[in-house]
Amino acid sequence: MARFRTSHLAPLAALALAASLPAASAIPAAAATTTYTITNLGSLGSGGTAGSGVNATGQVTGYSSLSTLVQDPAGCPPNYPNPKKCVEHPWHAFLYGNGQMTDLGTVGGGDFSVGSAVNLGQQAPLNGSNSGANGINDSGQVVGQYGTNSTQHAFLYANGTMTGLPEPSFTGGSGCVADAINNTGQIAGTCADSIGQAHLVLWRGGTVTDLGTLGPPGTWSFTQAVAINNNGQIAGTVFSGGTTEGFLYSNGTITNLGSFLAAAINDNGVMVGGDQIDTGGTLQNLNTLLPAGSPTIQYATAINDNGQIVASPAVLLNPS
Repeated sequence: MARFRTSHLAPLAALALAASLPAASAIPAAAATTTYTITNLGSLGSGGTAGSGVNATGQVTGYSSLSTLVQDPAGCPPNYPNPKKCVEHPWHAFLYGNGQMTDLGTVGGGDFSVGSAVNLGQQAPLNGSNSGANGINDSGQVVGQYGTNSTQHAFLYANGTMTGLPEPSFTGGSGCVADAINNTGQIAGTCADSIGQAHLVLWRGGTVTDLGTLGPPGTWSFTQAVAINNNGQIAGTVFSGGTTEGFLYSNGTITNLGSFLAAAINDNGVMVGGDQIDTGGTLQNLNTLLPAGSPTIQYATAINDNGQIVASPAVLLNPS
């Protein structure tokens, strides 16, 4: 099953999907923060930085480009006149805290790595060549997928052991992806059926539950989970009919978020995605909540329970 992710330079919430999702009442949440101060995360060298996760103490992980140059792993275009000039800045996973960015290196001695999430133990899972780590909880349990671009399988890594997660019978071995895990061990992800549709699934206690495709009846759709909080609420996206919409799954019901594509949700049910924040069903543009002269927020990728938000261009927004 192909991984439904954007490129490392694109907004994480850019791919989502469409469908008439069943409507449900908005989840109550704390009032939206009215103003923020801004912390620049800096870089590991060349200036290109993107944050992807933040823990409860405000430590951030993501990736940042180095000042050195390496051969482009994609190779040169056909008939390119000077292959030696097909180079780019490598990027490494980082951990940011107390005003300092630390290079976390790479997996297996490669040139590229990405930190996808960070827990209270300052652990950040890194992506490797044939596997991807997408989430981590405060117990150090990591979830993700392994395999090829065409067939991938979800895993749980805990206490030094990687375990494949059970797949629903409808997959026929076509694969699953584990996208996020909360502190109770609930895992949100997707599994593909025989016609390539991606279903939203929830793993808990060693069993998997099919939550459906979430698209209109009779239409092909692709559902993706992006985050799960400690209350079991799942934020995600659905692609169907050439359009994209966001959704919130909570207590067995689905809230249609329309064009708002959440990238993260905290335990208060507050979601961020793109340049917006959703608090109890009320959307606000983050740029209207910043001091004059602040950099323009393009997309937000993470939020913690204190309301701190990681966003591009490479900043941490702190509620004031």
